[in-house]
Amino acid sequence: MAQNSWILRFGELGLKSKVVRRSFQRALRKNLVQLAVNSSVPLVRDRLRDFDVVYSTAEPEVVEDLICHGLGVVAIDRIVELSEDPNPELISSLLLKRHPNVGKPRTFGVRVKRLGKKNNWDSQSYARALGASLIDQDSSLKVDLTNPDWWVKIILEPTKVSSIEKRILGPGGLPTGVQGDVLSQLSSEDDVLSSFLIMRRGSRIIPVLNSKPEYIEILKKWDPFLGVRSRTKDETNRMYQRPAWGIVGLSIEDAQPFIERRENAVKTTPISTLEPLCGWTEEEKGALWMHIKHPSLYRPHPDFTSWFIDPIKG
Repeated sequence: MAQNSWILRFGELGLKSKVVRRSFQRALRKNLVQLAVNSSVPLVRDRLRDFDVVYSTAEPEVVEDLICHGLGVVAIDRIVELSEDPNPELISSLLLKRHPNVGKPRTFGVRVKRLGKKNNWDSQSYARALGASLIDQDSSLKVDLTNPDWWVKIILEPTKVSSIEKRILGPGGLPTGVQGDVLSQLSSEDDVLSSFLIMRRGSRIIPVLNSKPEYIEILKKWDPFLGVRSRTKDETNRMYQRPAWGIVGLSIEDAQPFIERRENAVKTTPISTLEPLCGWTEEEKGALWMHIKHPSLYRPHPDFTSWFIDPIKG
């Protein structure tokens, strides 16, 4: 089977300082690679200039579902290599062969990202030439650079031309393991939902007490290192096991044997009882549950816009 490639898009990670961003991206890549190993999906990670790219020979839908379990990934762009020849007429012909609405009235816009040496084309001149060739070959097309029906997104490299064919939304958030550990008793679906929301903020869940194996397996598809304690450095630069900082689904008294706070710790913080589902409706919980089970098919919330207030209507 042919090898496919995907560009990973990050959101919140890009807001961090360079050192923190690098650390978080390492954690995300480590999680993704281990998820692929656990799922027996061949996956190769690489860098393409400024982009994080993954390659795989597995079915695209299988790989995309796997990457959609990678907390910290905001979106995934499926890349299709079109040709080694950058001729705009050839590329436009190949694009139209892959487009389902040829001959139907619609608008389009062209965006080109050039990587490597300039050679005979820069981004703007290539976008103009490609757009003109598309109109020549399909007269039903009209240009709209604001909100077109079809965005033609091209990656122009010295040795090949590729198209960003499809964008799939990822779960967002932060990669697990970058914000400490939280103890959780996974005894109900609400405990799973609460734990997932905490994982989405970068914390690693440590299942304790009567956690159900089936719930642990659900969350392991999101964090391959679920239950593995985080480690950090103390004031003398020595590594030690980090104590848990929060709990879900159990009392502080029940959690005490599992916190594992150092006796000689210089600075300690009281453990926090977390209730991330506070205020959630049953409809919202149901949507989140479907997202946890099938992230490439369902979004984590049924409504992303109603909380915005219209400044005119109030």
